[in-house]
Amino acid sequence: MHLHFRLRPTSISIPKNHFIHSQSNSHPSSLLPQCFSILRHAIADSDLLLGKRTHALILTSGHNPDRYLTNNLITMYAKCGSLFSARKLFDITPQTERDLVTYNAILAAYAHTGELHEGDKTHEAFHLFRLLRQSIVLTTRHTLSPLFKLCLLSVSPSASETLHGYAVKIGLQWDVFVAGALVNIYAKFRQIRDARVLFDRMPVRDVVLWNVMMKAYVEMGIGDEALVLFSAFHRSGLRPDSISVRTILMGFGKKTVFERELEQVRAYATKLFACDDDSDVIVWNKTLSSYLQAGKAWEAIDCFRDMIKSRVPCDSLTFIVTLSVISSLNHLELGKQIHGAVVRFGWDQFVSVGNSVINMYVKAGSVYYARRMFGQMKEIDLISWNTVISGCAQSGLEECSLRLFIDLLRSGLLPDHYTYASVLRACSSLEKSYYLGRQVHTCALKSGIVLDSFVSTALIDVYSRSGKMEEAKLLFHNQDGFDLASWNAMMHGHMVSDNYCEALRLFGLMHESGEKADQITLANAAKAAGCLVRLQHGKQIHAVVLKERFDLDLFVISGILDMYLKCGEMESAHKVFNGIPSPDDVAWTTMISGCVENGEEEHALLKYHQMRLAGVQPDEYTFATLVKACSLLTTLEQGRQIHANVMKLNCAFDPFVMTSLVDMYAKCGNIEDAYGLFRRMNTRNIVLWNAMIVGLAQHGNAEEALNFFNEMKSRGVTPDRVTFIGVLSACSHSGLISDAYENFDSMQKNYGIEPEIEHYSCLVDALSRAGRIQEAEKVVSSMPFEASATMYRTLLNACRVQGDKETGKRLAEKLFTLEPSDSAAYVLLSNIYAAANQWENAVSARNMMRRVNVKKEPGFSWVDMKNKVHLFVAGDRSHEETDLIYNKVECVMKRIREEGYVPDTEFTLVDIEEEDKESALYHHSEKLAIAYGLMKTPPSTTLRVIKNLRVCGDCHNAIKYISKVFQREIVLRDANRFHHFRNGICSCGDYW
Repeated sequence: MHLHFRLRPTSISIPKNHFIHSQSNSHPSSLLPQCFSILRHAIADSDLLLGKRTHALILTSGHNPDRYLTNNLITMYAKCGSLFSARKLFDITPQTERDLVTYNAILAAYAHTGELHEGDKTHEAFHLFRLLRQSIVLTTRHTLSPLFKLCLLSVSPSASETLHGYAVKIGLQWDVFVAGALVNIYAKFRQIRDARVLFDRMPVRDVVLWNVMMKAYVEMGIGDEALVLFSAFHRSGLRPDSISVRTILMGFGKKTVFERELEQVRAYATKLFACDDDSDVIVWNKTLSSYLQAGKAWEAIDCFRDMIKSRVPCDSLTFIVTLSVISSLNHLELGKQIHGAVVRFGWDQFVSVGNSVINMYVKAGSVYYARRMFGQMKEIDLISWNTVISGCAQSGLEECSLRLFIDLLRSGLLPDHYTYASVLRACSSLEKSYYLGRQVHTCALKSGIVLDSFVSTALIDVYSRSGKMEEAKLLFHNQDGFDLASWNAMMHGHMVSDNYCEALRLFGLMHESGEKADQITLANAAKAAGCLVRLQHGKQIHAVVLKERFDLDLFVISGILDMYLKCGEMESAHKVFNGIPSPDDVAWTTMISGCVENGEEEHALLKYHQMRLAGVQPDEYTFATLVKACSLLTTLEQGRQIHANVMKLNCAFDPFVMTSLVDMYAKCGNIEDAYGLFRRMNTRNIVLWNAMIVGLAQHGNAEEALNFFNEMKSRGVTPDRVTFIGVLSACSHSGLISDAYENFDSMQKNYGIEPEIEHYSCLVDALSRAGRIQEAEKVVSSMPFEASATMYRTLLNACRVQGDKETGKRLAEKLFTLEPSDSAAYVLLSNIYAAANQWENAVSARNMMRRVNVKKEPGFSWVDMKNKVHLFVAGDRSHEETDLIYNKVECVMKRIREEGYVPDTEFTLVDIEEEDKESALYHHSEKLAIAYGLMKTPPSTTLRVIKNLRVCGDCHNAIKYISKVFQREIVLRDANRFHHFRNGICSCGDYW
C-alpha cells in the first residue's frame, strides 16, 4: 500500500476534492481547520493541484487570509515546488502583514526551487533577505537555512562568507545548526581549513557534522586526517554510525599503509553490524527516504552513489525512492543511469519499480523511453497504463494515448478518473475530438465515473473545443457546486465558437456571484472584450485584475495589453506595457503587433530596438510583424536590417516570415530581391505565390505575373480569391483586356470562386484605363451588389484622361452621394473642367468643395535616407536644405531640357501665365524628392521615391529624362503602382 500511495499521489486527491466541493457552502470559521488539514496533506504529498484548490476554496468562502494562514499557504506552494505562486502570494501580502515566518517561508521556496534546477534564484533570494533586514531586526537560524542552501546550489563562496559575517554579527556563529551549515558549505567548496577551524571551535558537534568533516578529507584525498578525525570522533563519547564507517572505508584502496587502522575500523563496523547486508539496506533506504521527504534531492543522489560504492545490495524500495528523486529533478541522463542500475540488479520486471521508471521518463520529457519500458514489462497494472497514457497526452502524442486507452480496455482492467482525464485531454487536441470524446464519454458513463469533477471538466473542454456547446452546457449545468476549471473551459469554448458575448456573460455571472477568478479566467475575459472591441468592459476587467493583484502575472497582463491594442486605446496600452517589470517575447510581440495594427509602424520598430536591448529574443511572429511594418512604411533599408536579423537568429526557414519578406521587398520597390527570395524557397504555399503575383502586378510586370500564375497551376497549387486579384490587377496595369475577361470568367467556371467586389473593381479599372468607359459602366450595373466609391473614382479618373465632361459630371454626382466628404470627386471634376479650359466650372467645383467643408489631401513625396524620412510638398520651402534643393532642381531641369524635355503645362490645372505654369511644374513634390536624392546619394545608386497620389504626366515624362541624363535607376511608387525608370524608359510603357 505504501508503494501504491507513493507512485500515485493523485489517488488520494479525489475524496479530498469531493470534500472541498461539499464544504463550499460552509461557514468560513468552520472551514479553516479542515483547510489546514488538507494543506498539510498537500505538503506531505507535494500535491500542488490539491493545494491550489484549497487556496481557491479559502478565497471563494469569503475568508480574508490572516498572517498565519498566508504563511501556511506560502509554505505549501514552496513545498509543492511552485515558486511563482509562493512569490505572487508574498508580493500581494501587505508589508504590515509580513512577519519573520513569512520571510522564512518565501526564502525556503527559493531554496527548494533552486534544488529543482528551475534557474539560479540566489540573487532574488538575497534581495528579499535585504528587505527582511530593513523591516525586521531579529532573524533566526530558520532564516539562514535556505540562504545557506542557495549558496551551495549556486556555488557562491563569497555569499557564504557574507552570511558567516552576518551570523557573527547577530550572535549565531556558534549555533549548532548555523555553524554546522557553514562547516558543510566550506567543506563542499573545498575550503577545508576554514571548515576545520570552525569545526574545532564548535561547542557541540553531532554525528552528522563529524561525518561531513570526515567525508571532506576523504574526497580531497587526505585519508590520514580522516582517520585521525575518526579516532577523535570515537573518543568524543559519540558513536560513529554506519555512514561514518563507510566514509572511512571508501577513502582507501586495497593496499595502504593505514591497513592496521582500517582493520580497527572494520572491527568496529562488525560490532555495529554495519557489514550485515540484510540490516544495512534498511538503514540506507531510511536515509534515502528522509532526504526525499526533506526535499534534499542531491543529497539523496549522493547517498545512493555511496550505497553503490559500499556494495550494499539494493532492493525495490531503494530504486523506487531514487527514481522518485530523479523525477523531481527532471534529469534524463541521470535517470538513464539509474535505469541501467535497475536492469543490472534485475529489478526491472517488478511492477512497482517499472512504474517508477516509466514515471521518471515521463517527468523528464522522454515518452519514447517511457513507452519502451512499458513495452518491456512482463507485468503491468493500472498505474502503468495511467502513467504512459498521461505521458503521451502531455507530450503531443494524442493518437498514441488513445491507442493505449483502447489496449487498456481490451486488457480487462477498468480505467479510473485519472485515465479518463488524460484520454480526454488527448481527445481535445485531435481533429476528430468530438467523435472521439463522445466514445470516451460513453465509456465513462458505463464506468459510473462521469460525475467526477476532473472527468466532467475534461468532457466540457472536449465538447467546447469542438464547438458542441449544447453538450458542454448540459454537463456544465449538471455539476454540483462551483468548479472554476469548468467555468474556464466553458468560457474558452464560447471563444473558440466566436461567441465572445457569451464568454463575457459567464465572466459577469461569476463576478456577480462573488466567485474568485484565476489567471485563465481573467485572460479569457480580456481576450473576449478585445475581440468585441468593448473598451469599457475591458477597463472593468483590468480593474478586477488590479484589485485581485494579478497585474504582475505576465499571462494576465499580456491579455489586458492585447485588449487595449485591439480596442485602439494606445495610451493605455503603452502604460500597461511600461508597467510590466520583465516583458517576455510574447508581451513584446503583442506590443509590436498592436503598434503596427494601429498605424504606429515607426513606434513598432522602436519597440523592437528596445526588445533587443532588453536581451529578449524575437520569434518568427515578431519578425513577420516587423516586416509588415517595414512594408507599410516602405522603408527598404529597415526591412533589409530585419532580414539580416532573421538570418542571424535562424528564422529564415519559417514560411510565414519568408512570405512577409517577399511581400516587403515587392512593396518597397525591390521586385528583384523579392523574386530571388521566392526562387530560393523550397516550400511554396498559396500565400507565397500570391505575394509574388500581386508584387509583379504592382510593378506592372503583367507578362511575368501571368507566367507565375500558370506555373503555380502547373505545380498543382489551386488559386484563391487573392490570386485572382493579383492576376486581374496585372491585366489592368498592362491593358490586357481579353486576359482580364478570360481570368474573370474562369474564377467561377473553373474554380468555383464567386467574384467579389475587389475582382469587379480590377475589371472596371482595366476597362477604364483602356478608355472603355461605357463598357466599364455596364460591368458596374451588372454586379450583384452596390458599386463602391473606389469604382466611381476609377471611372471619374478615366473621364478626366479621356476628357469626357458629361459622363464625368454624372459619375461625380453619384460619388457625392456615396461619400460627400471625399475630396477626390470634387478635385477630379475640377481637373476635368480645367483640362478643357472651362475655368469657371473648375472654380465652381472647388467652391462647392469648400462649401461642404471638404479639404483636399495634399500631394507629397518622400525618400528614405539612412533610416530618416525626408518629406516634400509641391512648392514647399520648409526643408533645412531648401536653397540647395531648389538650386539642384533648376540644374536638373536645365540639363533635361537640353536633352529634349518640354514641360507639359496641361498638368498645371490653374489659370495662370504659361511661364508661371512651367515654374509650378518644376517644383512638384516628386521632382524635389528626386533632386534631394541626387544630391545625397553616390552616382549609380538607385533612387526610391514614394508619392501618396498618382504621378502627373509631366513628372512622369521628366523622370524618364532624369534617369537617362543622370544614368540613374529611379523607382517611383505612386498611389496606383510602381514605375521603374531606366535609361529614359518607364516599366509602365506610358500606360498608367
